[in-house]
Amino acid sequence: MNQTEVGNSQIAVPSAKEQQKIAHCLSSLDEVIGLDSHKLDALKNLKKGLMQQLFPQEVA
Repeated sequence: MNQTEVGNSQIAVPSAKEQQKIAHCLSSLDEVIGLDSHKLDALKNLKKGLMQQLFPQEVA
């Protein structure tokens, strides 16, 4: 494809309503990812605490 063909090509752009739906969907996914990240952090902290109880370290 040369520069003229690229300049003459058409790009499909969704309607404003469809763009809003896409943005809402992506925002919802961001929220879910954020919540899952917090849940993962909490589970890692729980694991750390349980491991410390299971294998306590002696203070010298």
